[in-house]
Amino acid sequence: GGVSSVYLWDLDHGFAGVILIKKAGDGSKKIKGCWDSIHVVEVQEKSGGRQAHYKLTSTAMLWLQTNKAGSGMMNLGGSLTRQVEADSAVSDASPHIANIGRQVEEMENKMRNTLNDIYFGKTKDIVNALRSVNSLADQGKQKQMQQELFSVLKNRQK
Repeated sequence: GGVSSVYLWDLDHGFAGVILIKKAGDGSKKIKGCWDSIHVVEVQEKSGGRQAHYKLTSTAMLWLQTNKAGSGMMNLGGSLTRQVEADSAVSDASPHIANIGRQVEEMENKMRNTLNDIYFGKTKDIVNALRSVNSLADQGKQKQMQQELFSVLKNRQK
């Protein structure tokens, strides 16, 4: 689980609110971390209250720390902000709370996927480029074998 809070207030032509979500990792599997997200929504009612314009601005802040034998100590932290606007029908079957909840949930999923694909993928590429799994001696042997194979194949072509 996590902890969340919601605050709402009136505006001249509608209302606004903020949804705060915090989830801290338990430190299992030698990974510590925290996910904080802030979702600010502005709602402007149209057409006698049967239609509404929603403007959602979301920021996710992520912090992770791992300490594994293969990679050592690594800290990763960052934030991502996205904004979306949408018009939705308002009815008994689809009240403001459901419309806002759906948008916040979609935004959380998009941001989590973006962080996973871009930030973690890029970090993995950088770490793999900086840290070698093989020793220098093994890399030298591999390079020598590649050169020998290249020369054998080159001689076959002659």
